[in-house]
Amino acid sequence: MTRTGSEQSKLQLMLAAEADRMTPARVPEDLWRRGRRRYRRRVAGTVAAVLAVALALPGLLVLAAEPPPVVGASTEGAVPGRVYDPWPWQAPVAQSPPGPAAILLSGSGNGLGGVDLPGAYGSKIAAVGRDGSYRMLRYADTYLQVGQRVRLSPDGRYVVGPDSVEDLIVPGRAGRLSVVDLVTGHSRRFKELPADVPVAWQPDSAALLLWSQPEASLVNYGETPPFDGNEATYGYAGGSLWLLDLATGESRKVLDLGAAVFDPINSVAFAPDGRHLAVQVDRALVLVNTADGGSRTLATLGAGQRLAGTGAFTADGSRLAVLGLDGCAVACTNAARNQRQWRLTTLDAATGQAGPDGGFDPVPGAAVRVAGWQRDGTAVLVTYQDEHHPYYDREPSIEAPAAYRAVSAAKLLAVRPGGGTTQLIRQEGVWVWDIDVAHDLVVDGRFGGPSPEPTAFPAAWWLYCLVLTPTVGLLLLVVLVVRWRRRAPRRAVPLPTPN
Repeated sequence: MTRTGSEQSKLQLMLAAEADRMTPARVPEDLWRRGRRRYRRRVAGTVAAVLAVALALPGLLVLAAEPPPVVGASTEGAVPGRVYDPWPWQAPVAQSPPGPAAILLSGSGNGLGGVDLPGAYGSKIAAVGRDGSYRMLRYADTYLQVGQRVRLSPDGRYVVGPDSVEDLIVPGRAGRLSVVDLVTGHSRRFKELPADVPVAWQPDSAALLLWSQPEASLVNYGETPPFDGNEATYGYAGGSLWLLDLATGESRKVLDLGAAVFDPINSVAFAPDGRHLAVQVDRALVLVNTADGGSRTLATLGAGQRLAGTGAFTADGSRLAVLGLDGCAVACTNAARNQRQWRLTTLDAATGQAGPDGGFDPVPGAAVRVAGWQRDGTAVLVTYQDEHHPYYDREPSIEAPAAYRAVSAAKLLAVRPGGGTTQLIRQEGVWVWDIDVAHDLVVDGRFGGPSPEPTAFPAAWWLYCLVLTPTVGLLLLVVLVVRWRRRAPRRAVPLPTPN
């Protein structure tokens, strides 16, 4: 039904009169400002809540992923029976100290493999705690091996290595030594030192024996590498040994090596009393008094014999281990090195006379070192297998047999007197190229301890940054878009006109 103009006019007059009789609504003068303020508070509250959840999420994941307690685990800890590849983002020691370590591992894989590129970690070392937990030591220096340039103290508390821990590779950076406390996570850096190659810890973990290594000459492909008969050419000869007191930071010379060949992996061993040091100088086995520097020749080693490493002294200090080589000794390919057999014998630590034949099994490997002795006379050894290929085996290897770029596998073995050999650590999905063991656990024979797989958390700080940065960026983008839309001019919507 259509209305006439007169009826419409009457309706408008009635509505106007009714509106005049109504009480007008009281609208605050700042109503628009209050609405804008309330809107901003709601946006800010939403953003704060999302950020709080994003920041709390990593912490919740850490709590959820902590390893469960191991039932029946020894309160004193033990060397784990199995080891695994750590996560690439495994938390560093400085961020989450694991306490005294049972072992250190170096090798290859997602967690252990280093990268020789600026802005990356050159070497990654796993510190496996006595409860089986994993933490990392990352160095700018490349090709570091534990038990060599990175060493675990006898009590498992300290790690000595180059002064580049938790640093990325930076061209031109030079450092000396750092000692990391695995209990506190703190590092102590030593810069003014007369020597910087760590070769052994004093048994009480209070001092370090350092080698002042002479400059090495140029290396030519095809030459015989160190410890295969041409050591001096590679700078493994001469120099001097120094004892660094960790408490005072003072160093004093212990022995001048002259021009003698020196193997920094096998050629020194502290006696359990810490006051005497056995050093192989060419073929002479010298016993040094670390207090006054006095020395005497204990024995002359035969051809192919060498001191067995830093753990050469037996647990009671009465005997000293020597390794004899059967197999290729000069100009060896990696394949020939892997065919070597090592004979373990002992000398009287007081007289240097050969001890009774212990009946130890021959030990195969490109290189072997003794990590220590159990009290029952069982020797604990680290053995190395070199990586070989038919193409490269046409000529002698140019790498040292225990070097990072030569080794394809390292094993920890128990070799018992009278015969019998047991592998002490099983490697599950990880390439281990060197192992260093806390000496107190070796002496007490504490092996086969808890072996939980590495947990994804706690993680290194940079993983949290990688996770949170995109989240925060997305939230900021949302806020900016909302603000832009609120400030953008809106098109006026035309009101309908009366017919």
